[in-house]
Amino acid sequence: MTRKIFKSVALTSALAVLLAAALMALTLFGVYESGMTEELRAEAGYICHALNREENELDFFEDFTTKNRVSLIATDGTVLYDSEADASALGSHADRPEVAGAIASGHGESERYSDTLAQTTYYCALRTDRGNVLRVANSRSSMLGLYLKGLPLLCLVLLAVLCVSMLIARLVARRFVAPLNNLNLDAPLENEVYDELSPLLTRMDRQYREIDRQMRALSDARQELAAITENMREGLIVLDRKGCVLSMNGSAAGIFGVDAQARVGADMLSVSRDPVVQQSVDAALKGEDTDGMLERNGRHYQLLAGPVLKEGETAGVVLLTLDVTEKYAAEVSRREFTANVSHELKTPLTSISGYAEIIRDGVARAEDVPGFAARIHDEASHLLTLINDILELSRLDERRGLGEHARIRLLAAAREAARRLEPLAREKNIDLGVQGEDLEIQGDKLLLGEMIYNLVDNAVKYTPEGGRVEVRVAREGRSALLSVQDNGIGIPEEHQPHVFERFYRVDKSHSRATGGTGLGLSIVKHGAAIHGAKLRLVSAPGKGTCVTLAFPPVE
Repeated sequence: MTRKIFKSVALTSALAVLLAAALMALTLFGVYESGMTEELRAEAGYICHALNREENELDFFEDFTTKNRVSLIATDGTVLYDSEADASALGSHADRPEVAGAIASGHGESERYSDTLAQTTYYCALRTDRGNVLRVANSRSSMLGLYLKGLPLLCLVLLAVLCVSMLIARLVARRFVAPLNNLNLDAPLENEVYDELSPLLTRMDRQYREIDRQMRALSDARQELAAITENMREGLIVLDRKGCVLSMNGSAAGIFGVDAQARVGADMLSVSRDPVVQQSVDAALKGEDTDGMLERNGRHYQLLAGPVLKEGETAGVVLLTLDVTEKYAAEVSRREFTANVSHELKTPLTSISGYAEIIRDGVARAEDVPGFAARIHDEASHLLTLINDILELSRLDERRGLGEHARIRLLAAAREAARRLEPLAREKNIDLGVQGEDLEIQGDKLLLGEMIYNLVDNAVKYTPEGGRVEVRVAREGRSALLSVQDNGIGIPEEHQPHVFERFYRVDKSHSRATGGTGLGLSIVKHGAAIHGAKLRLVSAPGKGTCVTLAFPPVE
């Protein structure tokens, strides 16, 4: 405000000086112009009167001097005398208005302006008794010329006025603004200042109270919203119409690996440059609801982007990221399981159908029929085993039909599984042994027996003739360990992370020859999860495999 007051006073003073100077110049210029004209006429009259008394007009000008320009012109326009120039060098002046006027009526006047000199020349002409024309001329500056001549003085006056104005303006402004600068804006009604400010201070007090109420309500709403969004498992990002971040909850910051506060106000590109994210944001900014699948750090997220509409136009975008890793994995597993089941069921059914068709059509010889029947029986048995394993996995997935957990002697369960597989081991001349401590665990007896059976069965099947399979029960800390170790063909390192997946086979031709379904180790994995046991696998090609189940201690 001080600056504005200062500028106003200084500008007013300067304008006043300029206006006064202009008015004075106009007045003085009129007086000056009138006086100069009268003086010129008087001088022309005096000289004309003197010429009329001379016998030879030119003799009058021999010793003549004057500050004005005097010319004597003949009636044909020839210049007979000129006080400032050589008369013989001047052309005819017959066409000059003042000369023509004097010849015609005895008196003539005119004025001519020079743009170059910014001057006006005034001419007064009288006809003498001998018929010649006496002309007297004088040049005066134009209004612009006068201003230009007086400009330095005018500038000095303006500078002096501005200096005085600055001093006065500073003093006035300080005295005027001081009470305003000392206003207590936190309590407007407690100020004692100019009466003219009372309505303003009253309105300010009312506005303060209203703003305070609104701020408290806004703060409560913001805290409530922040509490909701920050406790969401889903990532939430709100963008403005330019695609810049307005807010981001902690879940979204964790998903994209950024600092939520540091990204507020920044473009969405600073949060993620993933094409799926950018395409979703661009579509939402155009008013379209979109969704996509985003993969980050080994997890899958469903990205939902929706426009925020205001009066039919997109005012912003809301991005929601839902962690669907388990759902995605289940869907992938379901598709793979369906494809694998279809393939595994189709193979024995095709074989059964083929042999049955040969027998039905009488193509097979009588001596071949028993062999074909045996093949049909083997394939049907394999198919039944496969269906039972699939049903078992389905039951374990849904955790239904499980028995009550009870105390189970782990060493006895291992010996029972080995006893059931002893015939197969003798057939391959494999040394199958069980040893260890007599430890107890909590579990489902039938499921645990099936788990141990599958581990030992796998070891026997993939161990060449003359090999050894050893089942050991031992204590590790408070946990009970059951390990099945063989010196068989082993598992290459790149296959080890996948051997517990459904229908996964390291060597499919060998698996088919051994009659495996590819589900045994998957059943072990699900059973371990139900018992809270940790599953470990150590294997090397040509050196054998060791699978260990670490059961939690009995409470």
